[in-house]
Amino acid sequence: MDLTTKFSFGINIDDSWRYAGAKEPKSIVFPHILSISLPEGGLLDRLEEQEILARGDVEPKTESARAAVALADNLQSVKADFVRCWFSWRFFEPRLVPASSLDQLAEAGYPEYPMDDLVNTLTERGINVIPVIVCGYQRMLPDGLSVDSDPTLYLRRAGMHARLLVRRYKGRVKYWQIENEPNWWEMHEAGGWRRGVSWVESKAFREDLLTILNEAVHDEDPNAQTIINLEADRPIADIDSFSKHCDLMGFDFYPNYRVAEPINVSVFTKATEYAEASGKPAFIAETGYPSGPALLGYSKQKQAQYVEAALRETFAMDKVNAVGLWRYIDTAWRSFPPQENHFGLIDEKGGPKDAWYTFGRVLKELRG
Repeated sequence: MDLTTKFSFGINIDDSWRYAGAKEPKSIVFPHILSISLPEGGLLDRLEEQEILARGDVEPKTESARAAVALADNLQSVKADFVRCWFSWRFFEPRLVPASSLDQLAEAGYPEYPMDDLVNTLTERGINVIPVIVCGYQRMLPDGLSVDSDPTLYLRRAGMHARLLVRRYKGRVKYWQIENEPNWWEMHEAGGWRRGVSWVESKAFREDLLTILNEAVHDEDPNAQTIINLEADRPIADIDSFSKHCDLMGFDFYPNYRVAEPINVSVFTKATEYAEASGKPAFIAETGYPSGPALLGYSKQKQAQYVEAALRETFAMDKVNAVGLWRYIDTAWRSFPPQENHFGLIDEKGGPKDAWYTFGRVLKELRG
């Protein structure tokens, strides 16, 4: 996969805790009574486990390893090129390492790297992994880490964390997304995803963080490339302030986020404008359409229609080199507004939706 030349198709994973052997985070909006009863991916994992044994493969020893094999099998069935996935900081550093021990951590690395199964399983199958690293969502940070308590120390920790991950996966991971939607931090903070005024009041902090992360990746792996993705449904006036900190630009489009109809992929033409303005290769990192709630006019059939239109539209664009659908599977974890919980091409019980079959069919047709 080369995001600067040959067109690539991928999918986004939001429930990366399954592949890290970690517990799912607390839902953003409380209470979410239904989240107690939805066995996230359980049926899917059991079915895949039966297939693994039926074909004579060695059964993976851990639940996270089985989940990675199940994911790889499903992605190979539709011939997806890549997975874009959150590598939550807290997976590697559940509790904040004292500042006095940072030099030792920088030298020795983390005791465990719980994303190894995912990276190894997918890359061995020819599926590329695009980690999203050092995302400052509060649910992804180590317990006890607050950006506002000491922004300078946060920057030091962030840079070191990025270096340790790139050092670990050098040679297997080529593309690294640093942070997430830095032009949309104020809305993340307003929605409770981020905490702290540093995310919304300090352009200097944003500049410093993106600089440090970009340099960290390239210092550890000169052959790696960095990605910054931007929320693109609203105009991006200052794209140069982001593009100077990365090698590729990613854009996130959700034109039907607030209205179910009409299905709209014409906004993707903005990606061409932004790519030309930035002077960098570009891809659509996220786009999707929820299959519900029905009360708001969404449906599985409309989701499938959107997926087909999005894949065909992006494939035909000269300045866009890839598209990543949001997202692979619905989960028991709950967010707000309610359509956030219905973007999966597979439902929370492991049942493929119409859009999953559409995904595979259209990829086959576009590749000839």
